[in-house]
Amino acid sequence: MEKTFEQKLEIFSACAEFMPCVIVIHELRKKDFKVVFMSSRGLDQLGLSLQELSGMGPEYHERFFNNEDMEDFMVKLRKLLEKKDPDETFTFFQQVRFKDRKDWVWHIASVRIFHQAPDGTPTHIVTAAIPINRMKHIENKAERLLKENMFFKENLSKYLCLGKRAKEVLRLVALGKSSAEIAEELSISIDTVHTHRKNIKKKLEISSSFEFTEYARAYDLI
Repeated sequence: MEKTFEQKLEIFSACAEFMPCVIVIHELRKKDFKVVFMSSRGLDQLGLSLQELSGMGPEYHERFFNNEDMEDFMVKLRKLLEKKDPDETFTFFQQVRFKDRKDWVWHIASVRIFHQAPDGTPTHIVTAAIPINRMKHIENKAERLLKENMFFKENLSKYLCLGKRAKEVLRLVALGKSSAEIAEELSISIDTVHTHRKNIKKKLEISSSFEFTEYARAYDLI
């Protein structure tokens, strides 16, 4: 017989306390997610009771999580829920603020469907999150990925204004090529290269070689 959510939660919650990570179960509602379970490790880190968390509504995410990358998270979550497959998961980096720390603590987390209605519609999801702040090289990479993602989204409209040839010039400048080398490689005149460089700087609002490289990396030109 298919177990009810309450039966699943009773079995799972006891095991969750022995896991070396924070376990969170959210109820999926039309406008937000309600926390219906969090392992004691997580509650202690946030300095709240489960009852207090459950009553916070949207404030829960605004208070404890860096929501700069929430848009990407929601896209992945929607795809997961649309498949209605309890074996599907996705993993992501997440920044959490603890009760006794001013700075963010990086976590790596995985999400899957925890419970579904009789018609297969997901009603609850479960997340397992592990802090990576003691693994400094991973934390630094996660920080860099977040910044690159923000740069990508904030500057996409400007980048899309560039034509195909301008993007080729942008890539070659980022690789350290001189105007003469670019002209030879693209079979165009040096004056044309100078014109492209001038237009690129104007459209992207940049002035340095570093900024050329920043754009080239963000949009996978190099």
